[in-house]
Amino acid sequence: MAAMTDDSIYLPLPRRSRTIRLLELQPGRWSDPIAAKLRELTIREARDRYITVSYTWGKVGTVRQILISCNGRRTPISENLFTILRRLRRPDYPVLVWADALCINQSDPFERTHQVGLMGEIYRNGRETVIWLGEQNPSDDTGDRFLNEYMSVEDSACVSKGGPPRIAWHGNASDQRLLDAYLSSCRHSNGIETYLRELVDGDTSNDIFGAFCLIQSFAQGSSEPALEFLQENERQMWEKHDYPKQWYGLIASDAHVQGSRASRIWAGLDRLMSRPWWTRIWVIQETVLSRKATVHFGMLSAPWSMFADAATHYARERHSLCLDLAGTFRGHDVLNRFSNSMLQIDDTRKHHQASENDVTLLSLLWKFRPLEASDKRDKVFALLGLTTDWQGLAPTSPDYNAGVGEVFVQTAVHNIQRSANLSVLAGDLEAALARKRLSDIPSWVMDWALPCLPIEIDRVESHKMYNASGGRTGPVYFHQRHSILHVQGLHIDDVIAVGDVSRHTQITDTCAVIRQWNLAAIAFEEKRGDYPTGGTYGNAFWRTLVGDLLQTGCIANSSDGKHATYRRATPDDADAFRAWRMWSRCISRDTLSRTASFTQRDLDEGISSIHYALKTATASRRFFLTRSGYMGIGPRTTQHGDQLYVLENSRVPFLVRPHSFGSCEGGNVFSLIESNGGEHGLSGEECWIEHSRHRLVGDGFAYGLMDGEAFERPGAAVSALYLV
Repeated sequence: MAAMTDDSIYLPLPRRSRTIRLLELQPGRWSDPIAAKLRELTIREARDRYITVSYTWGKVGTVRQILISCNGRRTPISENLFTILRRLRRPDYPVLVWADALCINQSDPFERTHQVGLMGEIYRNGRETVIWLGEQNPSDDTGDRFLNEYMSVEDSACVSKGGPPRIAWHGNASDQRLLDAYLSSCRHSNGIETYLRELVDGDTSNDIFGAFCLIQSFAQGSSEPALEFLQENERQMWEKHDYPKQWYGLIASDAHVQGSRASRIWAGLDRLMSRPWWTRIWVIQETVLSRKATVHFGMLSAPWSMFADAATHYARERHSLCLDLAGTFRGHDVLNRFSNSMLQIDDTRKHHQASENDVTLLSLLWKFRPLEASDKRDKVFALLGLTTDWQGLAPTSPDYNAGVGEVFVQTAVHNIQRSANLSVLAGDLEAALARKRLSDIPSWVMDWALPCLPIEIDRVESHKMYNASGGRTGPVYFHQRHSILHVQGLHIDDVIAVGDVSRHTQITDTCAVIRQWNLAAIAFEEKRGDYPTGGTYGNAFWRTLVGDLLQTGCIANSSDGKHATYRRATPDDADAFRAWRMWSRCISRDTLSRTASFTQRDLDEGISSIHYALKTATASRRFFLTRSGYMGIGPRTTQHGDQLYVLENSRVPFLVRPHSFGSCEGGNVFSLIESNGGEHGLSGEECWIEHSRHRLVGDGFAYGLMDGEAFERPGAAVSALYLV
């Protein structure tokens, strides 16, 4: 084995082995400097002996570094890692920890590639994964007043020896005493006077302890008393500010009296959900693959299952808590964020624990696309360990010697090979939120490092309801030299009119954009009469707005953790659309009477289904009309002159833009999908011909072309399309 260099804490690990490094935290009191050493063990030797940590690194160059002693050398680590190591250290015995920043030599790409490939096993074989949301600060109320009476015997002994204090929830009925103690302390005889004194004193602390209590009450299915307490506290505070009680329901749902107990609990939950941990891609694998996961914030901890159960119960109670499209319930925004974030991860965790081998890489890429990674390649690599269905081909392995663009191109190519369709081309390809798309990838390749609107995930998921190619398959080739995707399809028409982008920020703006789109459709109807595939433009227009779908099941990431379910629209749904138009006008014009004319049943069974389907189909997208009169919804970058195609091997149409003309100059051509259903591989050909090239604008909806109608037209003949 090679010797360790003078400035390194690492010895090279045995190549191609299942050997890992573990950090052995030496015993110490809370205020002592941290000392540790690295130990090398095989995963089998280390099984059940170590704790894995799931945390965020922070941005390189901006995060404060703290020095610890590791292998006898002064070693800098991020402040976030330092705080969790200090919480995990014990005063009387060493603790084994696996933390990627220290246990992997990050400067060695070969070791990094190999160790990342082992991370699934590393997290599966640890005795516990600690999910570290962060250290408490002076503005966080973590319930210090409950320490003496409600610490476990083990934690009390640890504190007596100089270790860190801890209050632990268990996620079961034994936690009721903590909740009772908290509510009792808030409801004692002079409770209102206490609230008012806190208000005068300007108490704006984040009640983290109260937020844990609220989560526990949801987890046990007993949230009603806690929510009633919060609502009553808010009412009392508004009344002290001379707001009549009957006005309470008309006050904005996100308005709170600063310093009130309720506002501080909602602030505490918001602080928990605003931690960077929820935004990082690696935490998904770390949580999903762990046998036991525990959430920590400062001195508070609770099992992951408690958080997950709370999210599930809240999602089930959402409508019974009077949540409607007007949004009148205090705290519903942060509770929705809590529930959605938890269930998105926990659904994957439960699915994986059930050993169901049907999770593809593309489904994971879309499900967790909004999450971030410091290394853009990790937007793919962090999900490889969760993929259980490689669709008949060899699994993909991480490769940190490959550039970001190369990783994204190969991800697209391999997905086409595996799935034998073009579903990987669908989705918003352009940058948003002032971000920049990678410059060295072709237009047809998704930049997975870019975030997307959450509704975009559901829009792509809804594509399974369509079959624009009518099930027709055809050859697909990859021209390697210029990264050209060679597909076959029907050129339907050219775009000659586009509308404004539908932002969906406020219902007033949405209504204004729809009115503009409708005027364009009416103008076409006056010139052409019937729609190209028959029927009226009015019928085609409302169906286009909702993508010819209605949302019928759960909202994305709701009680069962799945995306919204849909059905195709029927003529009977025109009444629901008319009701939605009436409701949207009411909402946009008269805030106080927004719920006066509609029952909860109206909202649940008709209007909300239309509203969600319309938002899914049109948010951040643009209405278009083609020369022959087709109407549709395309990417926000759609413009006059774009061409509408229906491709073989695809469920939805695509918009493309003429780009250039040229030759591949003898570059190799790989066959990704064979026309006869044969095996994938190198076609054995080189491309020397000159051909036109197009850029992919993105997928679209075009009414009358979503079920294979294009291929049934007389004289329909496919042609080659080369995407660059």
